[in-house]
Amino acid sequence: MEEKFLASNVSVILPTFNRARYIRAAISSILEQSCRAREIIVVDDGSTDGTAAVCAEFARQVRYVRQPENRGKTAAINRGLAQASAGYIWIMDDDDIAPSDALERLLRPLNANPGLGFSYGPLQKFTEDERGRRKFDQPQIFPPDTERPFFARLMEDCFITGQPCVLVRRSCFEAITPLSEDVLVSVDYNILLQLARRYDAECVEQVVLWQRQHPGMRGPNANSYGENERVQRWMQSDGRLLRQLLLDLRLPEYLGLRDPSARLTPPQRRQALFQKATIAARKNLWDIAFVALAEALAGDARSPLTPPDVAALQNMLGCRYGIDAIIFDPAKQAALVKAAGRGALARQVRRAVGSRLTYWIGHAFRQGDLRRFSATCGALARISGLGALRVVLAPMEKRTVQLFRATAADGQRERLQAEDGVYAHQEAEALRLALPPQ
Repeated sequence: MEEKFLASNVSVILPTFNRARYIRAAISSILEQSCRAREIIVVDDGSTDGTAAVCAEFARQVRYVRQPENRGKTAAINRGLAQASAGYIWIMDDDDIAPSDALERLLRPLNANPGLGFSYGPLQKFTEDERGRRKFDQPQIFPPDTERPFFARLMEDCFITGQPCVLVRRSCFEAITPLSEDVLVSVDYNILLQLARRYDAECVEQVVLWQRQHPGMRGPNANSYGENERVQRWMQSDGRLLRQLLLDLRLPEYLGLRDPSARLTPPQRRQALFQKATIAARKNLWDIAFVALAEALAGDARSPLTPPDVAALQNMLGCRYGIDAIIFDPAKQAALVKAAGRGALARQVRRAVGSRLTYWIGHAFRQGDLRRFSATCGALARISGLGALRVVLAPMEKRTVQLFRATAADGQRERLQAEDGVYAHQEAEALRLALPPQ
């Protein structure tokens, strides 16, 4: 009886644009939930295909609201929130499917803990062939739930993949709305960042969304993009979101403190700045990262690194968004070293920051990618020192020599060194550093 009451207190908002091919399955999956929602509101953002006709099939169970013109997903969500009446909000995507127990699982932690602002869970990607047969990937695995603040970890990486993975108290949405309709890409991330800044969340372990993979267009008409552009668009948009957010945040917020005016000790202030530098670096905002790192060490260059310090610094070079900018640019490597300063603590910082490069070295090595391998070896040597590089290369020394000599034999080494610009100098230096002495 209790579960039925909770389910009746959920408003599902389904923004859509030209997804007549998929929206029927999305609506059906909501109607088939073990805990049924009070209302389902489809906000049609000016579709020009058969979306309206498909929604008409569900006229008795779905409230259909049509925007007069295409304005983007955020505008559609704002319209849906204005129409919603329940105490919980679940925003569903028009091309995805919810497992039948998704809503029930997301409701449980919110019912058990009134202090939570939202709950979230993992997804599982799938494709569908012409006959409607579905092929599922492995379920998403979230990063370990460490003692580091949830908000800081979310700023580093949007590991909650989309609004359908999240159930939010209506009161929490009321605190952040109306949402800025200037955000046309990274819409879900924008909402999650605003919620996580203000409220606590809890993860459910079971899959709560089946995410469809397809080549269709994304975004509103004025700013649409295809599957091949998706990652690049997200990178650019996420960077814009985080640049503004990092300018707005106060240092206590990086430590998960709700009071932005809280007084911090010197070690706490340094930890917050380390975290800021890492977030900026992972979003390719290296100008902010260098300043924050330098400020951290200028404020406290004596206290030993704490485990949270090390955990934050080790993540700095762990994201695909900013990693190429540091691997292939010796000038940025030099700027990072300069920001870390001099002395024993600076060396510890540089070793922690460079530690993730060992992963990228191994990845390039396994792929046989000479350019990336040699560039990453050079980056590790410059950031963490030759000793760190030799430790990494020692287990693969024989194969490393074979790789470089085989490449040199077919002329690729000479071609790399003959290229103009920074790559020529950087590759030649990286080859010298990476090739073990005979």
